Amino acid sequence: MNPPRPFPTPFQAALLTLMGSFFAGAVVIVASEWMTPTGALGLGAVVGLGAAGALGASNIPSPHGARVGLVGLRARHMLPLLLLLPMALVASELDNVVRVFLPPPDAPQVAQQVLEKLPTDTRLAMLETVVVVVGLVPLVEEWFFRGVLQQGLVANAGARGGIVLTALLFAMGHGSPGVSPQSWAALVAQALLLGLLLGFARHQTGSILASVVLHVGVNGLGVLALALPGLIAIPGYNAPGAHTPAWLLVPSLASVALGIFLLAKETPPPIPDPPPQTEAED
Repeated sequence: MNPPRPFPTPFQAALLTLMGSFFAGAVVIVASEWMTPTGALGLGAVVGLGAAGALGASNIPSPHGARVGLVGLRARHMLPLLLLLPMALVASELDNVVRVFLPPPDAPQVAQQVLEKLPTDTRLAMLETVVVVVGLVPLVEEWFFRGVLQQGLVANAGARGGIVLTALLFAMGHGSPGVSPQSWAALVAQALLLGLLLGFARHQTGSILASVVLHVGVNGLGVLALALPGLIAIPGYNAPGAHTPAWLLVPSLASVALGIFLLAKETPPPIPDPPPQTEAED
């Protein structure tokens, strides 16, 4: 009798992502009637991805902690992770490149929606945005995508295939509904690049904390850029302009490339084999 395929398979991962996205969207719509848009976003992520992740995690064979990546980071991992943080600017430039070929007719409306969902104009709004976008959402999304999904996809499709498949599912989940196809493509392209780098960091270190740290940093930079547009004005990122200036983009690319190089030298820790099945289980 052939042993069962590691969970989740690509099909199962896609179903879990669809389920999580559906329930997250439904919760956001309902909760928006009595909560702020930011609060509804956080509640939707916790309920939707949390429920899908809990369902998926219950089917992961032991050792659960090692498979999901619940292990500590080594001190030598911190430098490459810090070098990868400028991927926020690199991803925003990819977003802008897509917009050159597919100009979004609703760009001003999309920008206004972001400001409404993630307000930073008052101290209370800023605190709420930081708690949800910098603290809550990265934890939930990384546990679901890089924890529950990626370990199974890597086991089924290999390291490269598993990281790419996880990043694709992550990107599709970030294509905001109700926007033009051009804006949707730009959002997905940006999320795809971020997902690839987050998945690579998680795989090479063996720890989900690596992708959590990076996700928190990227979201934190985004919130800071929204809160201080006059102090931190980067064309193509949080200020008018088609592209990020070369004097800032080139060092960002170099930093990300060096971070990838250092992580690529790491040997990913092996995941122990699942315990053998008993005769009753056969």
